[in-house]
Amino acid sequence: MANDRRIKSAVDLISNFPDVILQHILCFIPIELAITTSRLSRRWRHVWCEIPSLSFNADTLTAASVNETLTRYTAPNTKSFHLTITPYPENIPYIDRLIKFAVSHNVENLSLDFSSHYYVKLPDFFCNSSSVKQLNIDIGFSHMIVPEYCTMSWTSLQKLSLSCGRLSDESMANILSGCPVLENLTLHNCVELKVLDLSKSLRLRILDVKCTMTDWGSTQIVAPHIHRLRLLSSQSSSPTLVNVDSLTEAKLEILFSVKRYFTFKADFFQTVVLKMLEKLQNAEKLTFGGNHFFLKILSLVEIRGVPFPMFKVKLALTLDTKISRYTIVWKDCYKTLLI
Repeated sequence: MANDRRIKSAVDLISNFPDVILQHILCFIPIELAITTSRLSRRWRHVWCEIPSLSFNADTLTAASVNETLTRYTAPNTKSFHLTITPYPENIPYIDRLIKFAVSHNVENLSLDFSSHYYVKLPDFFCNSSSVKQLNIDIGFSHMIVPEYCTMSWTSLQKLSLSCGRLSDESMANILSGCPVLENLTLHNCVELKVLDLSKSLRLRILDVKCTMTDWGSTQIVAPHIHRLRLLSSQSSSPTLVNVDSLTEAKLEILFSVKRYFTFKADFFQTVVLKMLEKLQNAEKLTFGGNHFFLKILSLVEIRGVPFPMFKVKLALTLDTKISRYTIVWKDCYKTLLI
């Protein structure tokens, strides 16, 4: 009885918040959960209809629920839109409708996760958007198809992240040509790229390249305008830096595998590292990471008496690593590397 009286006398402080605060809170949960709040009371019935950020997961969607959601949504603009698609036996007919809905509502931050699909073809209407400022497309190891007959035009795009196993030079060039104000580019395992030419991306300042698959070793990076570079790669898949003349800050992480030390000779690793350092002569801040790989190779270079590339400015060098029990393995490999 006492508990019942407390409940009846309790004040609903949350419902007294302004709509803008309630909508901000609802942005942190998937849209289907946000919609269920409309059952709480008359006060909550239409709160979700104007939340600035939408998050959809195809696992929980049906054509009927999508139609109802988009019909009841009344906000004129959408700040953020996230769509996740997990494995489905057939094509999902309303996916294009959701993307078109986001574009038509002037979305600024768009995230598309198709990582479970083998082929992903960008819809034609998606090739043109003047509102998107930040775009993240993750299709895992799948093949992203950019329509050849479409001229890309993402005139407001400032930050682009692409994660895809199959992206051709032609598709990448098409994308870059339509992003005149691009400032930040992230690429993850785009293994079909042979030449990443960023010479025409005049405003690009930050490049983040992650290449942990073994068949990305032949990619050449031409990025004369970037100021910051982060390169994460395996030993055998490090891209070749052709032109990074404006670079002032770089973080290089090469993942170390003991087994691969016996696959490649020491000269191979020494050449890779020294060529990379030679292209970083203008850097003011340089960070080495990746479980001791650089430390091992640079120590080897020092022992052999091989001259280091000369840097043009005073360099701040940081070794971002950790000491673990596996470090002792280096002692066993050292003699092999010197041969």
